[in-house]
Amino acid sequence: MNKSILRYFIVILFVTLCLSSTISGTLISNNLLKSTEENLLYSLKLINYSLERDIPFDQQLDNINPLAYSDNTRISIIGYDGVVVADTYKEEVMENHLSREEVKEAIEQGIGYATRQSATAKQSLLYVAYDAGDYIIRISIPYRGILDHLPSLIPALSFSIVTSLIISFVLSIRLANKITYPITKINENLTHMGADFRIDLPYFDYDEFNEVSSTLRDMSHRLRKSLKEVQLERMKIDEILSQMNEGFVLLDERHRLLSINDKAISILGAMNIHDIVTDYVYYPELLNALTRDEEKQEVEIKVEGLIYVCYINKIELGTTLLFVDMTLNKKIEKMRREFFSNVSHELKTPLTSIKGYSELLAQGLVSDENQKITMLNKIQNEVNNMSRLINDILLLSKLENMELKTERISVHLGDLSQDILDSFIVEINKRELHVSVEHDDIEYICDPQQMYTVMSNLISNAIKYNVDQGYLNIKIFKKNNHVYIQVSDSGIGISHIDQTRIFERFYRVDKGRSRQLGGTGLGLAIVKHTVSQYKGTIDVTSVLHKGTTITVKLPL
Repeated sequence: MNKSILRYFIVILFVTLCLSSTISGTLISNNLLKSTEENLLYSLKLINYSLERDIPFDQQLDNINPLAYSDNTRISIIGYDGVVVADTYKEEVMENHLSREEVKEAIEQGIGYATRQSATAKQSLLYVAYDAGDYIIRISIPYRGILDHLPSLIPALSFSIVTSLIISFVLSIRLANKITYPITKINENLTHMGADFRIDLPYFDYDEFNEVSSTLRDMSHRLRKSLKEVQLERMKIDEILSQMNEGFVLLDERHRLLSINDKAISILGAMNIHDIVTDYVYYPELLNALTRDEEKQEVEIKVEGLIYVCYINKIELGTTLLFVDMTLNKKIEKMRREFFSNVSHELKTPLTSIKGYSELLAQGLVSDENQKITMLNKIQNEVNNMSRLINDILLLSKLENMELKTERISVHLGDLSQDILDSFIVEINKRELHVSVEHDDIEYICDPQQMYTVMSNLISNAIKYNVDQGYLNIKIFKKNNHVYIQVSDSGIGISHIDQTRIFERFYRVDKGRSRQLGGTGLGLAIVKHTVSQYKGTIDVTSVLHKGTTITVKLPL
């Protein structure tokens, strides 16, 4: 910009100097012309003073002419009738000069001036005429206007032009630097502006640039404010994305990665921003979906045994991918199907038995009264089994949905275990089991019915799956601010495979024996959910054909 301003100033200066030189030359030429005319007039007066009237003018002019204004001077003496009496240029001039401008002006005003092309001398001449009283004395010299003065004017004009150019050039540089300094300063600040858009501009000599600086400072402040807001929103978004259980991916129109959270990285693998995702993804279903033009799609993929549903949505910026872990839902759906299948199966068996016996009795095909009583007793047992099954299903459903109303009171666990053993005394005596109970004096705050159900199921299983003349040990003690309820038996034991599934609904280690003993397959599932409500844990230790120990750990 400095060069442009400097060039602009030089052009203006050059044009101005040319115009001023022309005008100055013209004015100087006019002044010199006037001075020459005055000098010529003075010479005419001297010539007139030196002329003798009684001597021929021709002789006198020849003597005077070398002493006149210059070597090219022409002197003429003209009568009032316009006839040339004497002339230094020619001995005889035939033309009448009464019509000459300088002669007419001299006759009228005493002095006359004129500049014209002379027909006699064949060149441009400057004429000065003077009325001497009885004749007109005229003097002329060659005159070409300003050209005659150029030799004397050129050195002075050249010196003044060069001096003006030098001075103007220096001043123009300073002025250009002064004008461009604010622009340069603003440009430097904008070029070296930090990441926070901070700008520090001084005050300048020009108000116009101060207004620009003020606008830039205000813009910088607004940019910093907007940047902080954007950074805050980005932090919020990043925090939300990092805390999401779902995987989130944002792609541009070319499937280049714009954003990805940790969950999505664990699913798709590590990628860098601006990587093309299709170069890293090796799931055919997902790749095919990305190449399609549909706005919304759902794709199911399996990753390391987990099932994810990817929701693909086309947006204005590109594409979003949301990976939702559906493994638990699929598992719950499978459990739900198995539950209904088991419930149907569990209800079908007693219903079939009830239907068979009731049809026989209704059709009168059984006449023996003892057989009728036996059938009615079996119908009653099946109804009781169905009632227990339905009650257990309802209880388990309430436990899972946290809908069971509880009453928390102090319960003596030793007394509770003894009450449960008393209720199973017939089965214990029938199997000739050796029972031992060891318990501390422990009062536990809980719902009595829930705790009764937990301990009853554990003790009932230890009796059902025990061997004749086996042992049943019950220990209740405190340790490390926890209550431990431990039930051990010498029964059939549980294999390692079955140990991982015994708390599932309707799962039985020995299905035939369980049905024979009237079990519903829901007891341990109820125990597990009840203990979880109290933030406790269950531990199973078992050796096949040697016995099982189940330990419930509850926080005080």
